[in-house]
Amino acid sequence: MSAKPLRTKLIEFCGRQPLVRPLWQAARNLMLVERSRFVNIYHCCTQKTASQWFRAVFSDPVIIRHTGLDPEPYVALGLRYANLDKPLPPHTVGVHLYIDHPTYAALPKAEPYRSFFVLRDPRDLVVSWYFSARYSHARNPTILEMRAELERLEERDGFRYVIDKVAEFGTFEAQLSWVEAPPDPHVRIFRYEDLAADNAAFLGRLLDWLEIRLSPAEFEALARRNSFERLSHGRKQGEEAARSHYRKGVAGDWKNHFDEAIMAHFRAVTGDLVTRLGYAEEEPVPAAR
Repeated sequence: MSAKPLRTKLIEFCGRQPLVRPLWQAARNLMLVERSRFVNIYHCCTQKTASQWFRAVFSDPVIIRHTGLDPEPYVALGLRYANLDKPLPPHTVGVHLYIDHPTYAALPKAEPYRSFFVLRDPRDLVVSWYFSARYSHARNPTILEMRAELERLEERDGFRYVIDKVAEFGTFEAQLSWVEAPPDPHVRIFRYEDLAADNAAFLGRLLDWLEIRLSPAEFEALARRNSFERLSHGRKQGEEAARSHYRKGVAGDWKNHFDEAIMAHFRAVTGDLVTRLGYAEEEPVPAAR
């Protein structure tokens, strides 16, 4: 099942195709209610931080009507392998830019702009990577390599393998680079856990930061279109479908999968990352496995 709603696919198609793009831009301008004061918005993150949810939001027609900004998704693996060094096209949202803070800081930016980074508990991030790589992620060379290995390994060894791969990608160091970066009035850090706790409230805070103003009816419809229940085709948040891109949608799921051995390996690889990112250090519950 594709993680992208049909509306996202259609809008991105219109924005990419040279023959269609001018017509799309003309139609978009006719529907424009308000143009954002920002030349660009930068949505920075690591994988497994609801990046497809953000992509759907920024591709939603109501957001485009109230900003005049087209989504510009970054589809490479990024992080340690990022090759993003050119400015975003004007009047676009850089969607799921998988980059660390030094890469972001070096990126040429046109004023005025606004940015945000999405942070997630790295333990939950590992669990999400495990199920995504094993079952639901679209195929590419990296995923095919990981999927073959995870199908061969017992679950405990599979989690240890994923921890090593995520570290190899540069995910943990990217998270830390954003949290420990100097203060910047252009940037705000948002936590995945707040999105998981209350989709609509999180969406409201995000739109406030980006100065996107919607009517109450428009906001309610946008939140409903991008709710976990809608995107997962009817499942309630917390109901698991291991093979779905929208697997569970809750925070703290690592407690259901980490045992002492997995946690020991995680700590050996990441050190004091959990507390440096502002999360509570906890011991796994042996009975959870």
